[in-house]
Amino acid sequence: MLGSLVFGALVIVSCKKAVETEPYSYFTSSNFFANQAEAYSATLGVYDVMSSQALYGFNIPLIYDNDTDLGQTEGVDLSTDFRVIAHYNGTPERAAFLNTWSTFYSGIDRANVVLSRIPQMGIYNSGTQAQKDALNRNLAEAKFLRAFYYSELIHYWGDVPFKLTPSQTGDDFKLPRTNRYEIYKVILKEMEEAANALPTAVPTDERINKWAAKAMLARIALYAGGYSLSPITKQMERPANYKEYYTLAKQQIDEVMAQNVYKLNPSYAQVFKNQCQSILEPTENIFQVAFYNTDNNTTSGNSLGGIFGTPSTALGVYFAANGRTLAVRPFYDSFAAGDTRRDFSIANYTIDAAGNKQPQVLARADETWRAAKWSREYQKQDLIERGTTRINFVVMRYSDLLLMRAEVENELNNGPNALAYDAINQVRRRAFGIDVPGSGISVNLTTPGSGYTSNLTIKFQVNGGGGGTDAAVGAVAIVTGTKGIGTIAMMNAGTGYTTVPTIAITTTDGKGTGATAVATLLPKATTADLPTGLSKDNFLKAVQQERAWELSYEGLRKTDLIRWNILKQTIDDTNTKVKAIRSNYNYTAAANFVTGKHELFPIPLSEIDVNKNIGQNPGY
Repeated sequence: MLGSLVFGALVIVSCKKAVETEPYSYFTSSNFFANQAEAYSATLGVYDVMSSQALYGFNIPLIYDNDTDLGQTEGVDLSTDFRVIAHYNGTPERAAFLNTWSTFYSGIDRANVVLSRIPQMGIYNSGTQAQKDALNRNLAEAKFLRAFYYSELIHYWGDVPFKLTPSQTGDDFKLPRTNRYEIYKVILKEMEEAANALPTAVPTDERINKWAAKAMLARIALYAGGYSLSPITKQMERPANYKEYYTLAKQQIDEVMAQNVYKLNPSYAQVFKNQCQSILEPTENIFQVAFYNTDNNTTSGNSLGGIFGTPSTALGVYFAANGRTLAVRPFYDSFAAGDTRRDFSIANYTIDAAGNKQPQVLARADETWRAAKWSREYQKQDLIERGTTRINFVVMRYSDLLLMRAEVENELNNGPNALAYDAINQVRRRAFGIDVPGSGISVNLTTPGSGYTSNLTIKFQVNGGGGGTDAAVGAVAIVTGTKGIGTIAMMNAGTGYTTVPTIAITTTDGKGTGATAVATLLPKATTADLPTGLSKDNFLKAVQQERAWELSYEGLRKTDLIRWNILKQTIDDTNTKVKAIRSNYNYTAAANFVTGKHELFPIPLSEIDVNKNIGQNPGY
């Protein structure tokens, strides 16, 4: 995988960097890029910044995308960046802001070096065709990644300093900010140029190819055509020519779709199980960030599957996990019956040391439910992953591209056409298991038994079922007196059960006997398609909701809500819903979010201290 290759880049780049006064002086020295291998290593160094904790290893998916209608970061203390920023209390001096800002610019500078130095190599013009092809691919990768990093900076900070040449001694680093649309003009052009120079073959590692670059270009075009906070009017605005960006997105999407390169895995759950097992699946996962612990310890890697995106898990059969991302109850309740994504994406349970799921359904337990797609139970249990993991962060999945197509066609045609309906319905059919055998199950307690010491010691095992998976049921309470099982709860209805499975009830302490339960196959949905004849506005709302169900906890929701200019409205609506469940339901976003401020992050204070030309974003 690319992760293992990045180690080579780090040997050349990062280790050398540690002994240099100027971080990139080695890149700009005359002896660098002496051969193709060095150019390749430097290009991998451009990729490498994405796997830092400042970017996709922690900050972006855990801190920056939380506290929406899908979930929120657990805890309310004001001492840790990951809680403070997620809860809309971030201030310019917070280290996370600076780390993300500087890491993106580090990646940009690395790309600038690659783009500057490769054309100066002798073999760039006089080498073999294979050498020229490899170097041109490196140039295209660096150009794509530089554009991508600038697009991410714009999402979080709006107008930012814009530099396309390598940093070196004597440069003026006190650059003012460049208007975001001027930056978009350049990076959209460069991304298209990069895509046209990249290979078309399905990748065998995490390096970008032509079709992935075009898919990402389509996403960035949608962001450019969406709403953002203006530093001048301090209002949410979208460009007057926004449909030009949508047209560009459509062009790229149509070209990608015409290749028939990508397809949906028939099982939604298997997509994430494969990610946990380091299975690339490039036909489903269009663009992904490589994570690999090159230093052979547990201090690096991805926080996904250990710190967030996993149920709360006790150390034992599985490695421990905090599960910092909480799902909000209204989002759980929003799924339709039969949608397999709900029970896989949200854990209404914890996992104990014995590896058993324990339902959390009493009192206020629904406030502790976790995002669960990358559960410890799906991981390889390699010792190196006992802290952070080697799970790749997937920047774009094919279902994301399908939903973008639905949105674009709806916008440009003033309502949904056949392409729009087909795109969203493909996503929905997988979610409801329309095109695969079997269905989920329900379980009913038929005999309570007696002598059980605790609901925590009781284990329900689902056996058989003709290939079904993932169904889970647990005991909630014990009857006083007889000590029989009083209440059970389904935690996951599962998928793919073609015959009725049997239910075995055992205990971990050997006490209690006689309880029995039976399973029943749930009715299988025959259609999941949206109703025809939807208006433009109603179809857009359907797309917005489908993106929530399909892409939950994957680092995209807040940016989507901002570009649609409905973040504040969505937070308020969620607050109304949680307070309807109980008046003391903890949801801090509604009280803290400020319109005209929190749609952007503050420019890091240390950046302003050394560059007075940069200014600050509204409200900070």
